Formats: sequence, structure tokens, C-alpha cells
Amino acid sequence: MEKDFGIRFTDEMYATKDDVKRAMNISSIDSIWSKVIQFRAYYTRQMDLKNIERVPFNVVLPPKITSKIVSLEKKLSKSLVKYSKDYYQQKRMMDIFTNNDYVSILRIISDLYGLNVNGETLNAIVSETSATLPVEYLILSHYSKALKYIAKRTSGPLTESFIVNLYCKLRGIEFDPNDLDSSYRTTEIVKRGDHVFVGQHYEASPVSRIKDLMVSLVDFLNSSSLFSIVKATCAYFYIRYVQPFEYYNDEMAILMFKVVLANDDLDNIPSLLKLEELLTPALANNLKTLSYESEMNLDITYLLNYIIDYTLDKVEEFEDDLEQVDSQLIYDEAHQIDEVLKEERVVPQPIVYEAPQVRHVEPVEKSVATNFTQQVSLPNIPVGLDENDAEIVAEHLLELYPSMKKNQAEFYARHCTIGKYYTISQYKKEMNVVYETARTSMENLVLLGLYRKEPLKNKFVYTPVVKNEQ
Repeated sequence: MEKDFGIRFTDEMYATKDDVKRAMNISSIDSIWSKVIQFRAYYTRQMDLKNIERVPFNVVLPPKITSKIVSLEKKLSKSLVKYSKDYYQQKRMMDIFTNNDYVSILRIISDLYGLNVNGETLNAIVSETSATLPVEYLILSHYSKALKYIAKRTSGPLTESFIVNLYCKLRGIEFDPNDLDSSYRTTEIVKRGDHVFVGQHYEASPVSRIKDLMVSLVDFLNSSSLFSIVKATCAYFYIRYVQPFEYYNDEMAILMFKVVLANDDLDNIPSLLKLEELLTPALANNLKTLSYESEMNLDITYLLNYIIDYTLDKVEEFEDDLEQVDSQLIYDEAHQIDEVLKEERVVPQPIVYEAPQVRHVEPVEKSVATNFTQQVSLPNIPVGLDENDAEIVAEHLLELYPSMKKNQAEFYARHCTIGKYYTISQYKKEMNVVYETARTSMENLVLLGLYRKEPLKNKFVYTPVVKNEQ
């Protein structure tokens, strides 16, 4: 029974004590709750991150939550690979995609602040082409710059200086690397007497503790071996818990969540996720309740479980957006090839018959010798493998590259002549496959380093890569 209660209220749902009361429909659940806590102890990890009273927080990672975390991190990695691949194929379109994501995020911020901003203005803010902006729109400009600052950050240790600089960008104020403390909050949010009881809820940290708490957050983020999403959630929770700045603490919590995710080799993907919806009143109330549970129980898992599910939704939404871009790329490339074919198609000309003209030809004496010499101007024509060699090479390629399909190996073996250029249409015709299969096959050969993809007018061509170019 102990294990049943543990699984039910930990793995199946990460329940609060009140959740258990409602589920069991009884007022006294002390014995049941004790069994839940005992079960959770198997999966509890104490963290170096401490509360205002210097007591460490914990995180519980049972099988179901761990499985969701692994799924999320795989999806994030997959999104990064796809985004990078599409960006390589069509930089202009992906620039528009990235711009549109930032515009969507700014739309959330503008709605939050009750700003009536049209799409043209939001585009101008993101592209930084607007000469002047009304004062009330400056938060949008500052938030856009903060997102780009995160996107440009490379992996490496986080610093207190980086966090303060991020805040200064959000505020639109000068950053002084030699005076970090001046950027922290100097106004007490609650009276000092409100903190006399141990284990009580804190609306914010006392001003005197802010510096130490922020340094401890940085140390934790740099030293912890926990999953990225766990550390990112801790950063989000801690900024809202400490309230280190005079303004924009909730916005900074979202930005820091993105920073920590991006710091683990995810580049600019987190900056593009529309996580700012967490700032909206409907979601903010849920987060406040879960943050309170995490604070009072010293257990970040209450908040973490919600954040994982929410972030998974946002990543899936991002994947769907990328799929649309990929579909557009396929359509555009096929359309471009059709246009090229139309341009190159020879229009038959009407045949005009003329009466033959009779010409007088002088007779040639038999004694005169006439020699005909055929001369053409052509470069040396490179020759590929013969059929027997091509078959041997194809078999060899399949053993070298497990991800390569048989058709791909056979096509490459017969089209690997240095200096020649091949097309998707050529693959489609010779291997008797549909266009999409031909396109993905050629792209896979590029990813394997066998072809180099080059633009040519309205289409792409593929040329074998010389070994020393790889």
C-alpha cells in the first residue's frame, strides 16, 4: 500500500498534501502523506541552492518525471539540428522565421502591458529599423535586444556580470561591470519583522541578502550536474523568490530560464520559444501557487513538473512551425525547378519550305587531293567509374555509412566524378523516385560530406567533395 500511494501521488501525479486530501476525500491523511514522503525519498536529490534561511532545496526525479525530461531534451536537440539545417539551406527564409518568432514574443509582451502595437511597428522594433519609438514602446525594444543578447551567448560558465548586464539591457540603462551591486534592488519589499519566524513564506529577500543569494545561484548553475530543465526551473524560481531587481523580476525570470537552457549547447533555440506566455495572468496564478508549494516544502519539483509539461508544448509548437518552413522550402525549390524548366523548354518553330536553288558547281580535277580535318574546342572531359567499379563502391559505401540508403549509394557511386554537377531531378529520374525522396536523399549525401550543395540561379546543384575538402 505504501508503494501504491507513493506511485499514485508522486509518479502518476506530483501531488501536494491538499491534492491528496481531495483525491482521498478525507480530512486527515497524515499516515498516507508519510508514506508518500517515504516513497519520494528514493528519488530525492538535495541541491546546493539554498533558501533565504540557508536551508537547501531539493528536487525529486521519479521515473515518469525523468522520462519527460529526457523527452524534452531530445526534442530540443532535434529542433536545434532541424533549425540549423534549414538555416543552412535557406538563410533568407529562416531569417524571416526567426524575426516572426521574436515578433510573436513581443506581441505577448505588448498585450501584457496593454499596448496597442500593430505588426508593422513590431517588425520595425525587431529589425531595429524604427527611427523613433513612443516611450511606452521602449520595453518592447529592450526586450527584443535582451532576447538577441541571449541568442548570441555561447556556452560557458554563467557569471553575475552576465545576469546584471542582461537586466541592464532589459531596463535600457548603462551597464557598469565595475559596479554590479548598484543594479540590485535597494528598497525593502517587506518589513524586517516579517522574517522573524523560521520556515515562513518570503515575498522577497531582504536587501542585505540579495548579493549573496545571486552569487549562490550562479555557483549552483555552474556546478550542478542536474538536467538543464531542472537548473533552468531553479533559475526561474529563484529570481522570483529573491526579487533581486527593482523592476521586471518576472521578465528576468523568463529570460534567465532561457539563458540556462541555451547555455547547454542549444544556441538560440530557447530564445525563440514563446515562454513569455507564463507572464500572462491566467498562467501566473498557477505558477504562484506552485512556487509557494516549492518554497514551503523546499521541493522544486512542484514547479518543475508544471514547467516541463509547458515547455514540451512550446517546443512541439516550435517544431510544427519548423515543419511549415520545411514544407515551404520544398515547395519553393520544386517551383523554382519548374520555372527553370519552363525557361529552358524549346518552343518549336514553324517549318518553312523553300524551293531548292540550283547552283553551278565547277568540276574538280581528279588530280587535286582534298583533305578534311575535324577540329573542336572542348576541355578534358572527366570520366567516372565503370559499372563494375560503381557496384563495388556502392557496397563499400553502405558499410561505411549505416545511415545511407541503397539508392543513395548506387546513385553516388555512378555520379561521383570530380568537377561534375548533379541535380535532384537527375536523381529523381534515374532512381525512379518522387521528388521529395530525391531531395532528402541528396541532402543526406551532403550531410555525410560526399556532396557540396551550391545554388545556381533558381535551383541547387550538387558536386562531389574532394577528400581534402572534408
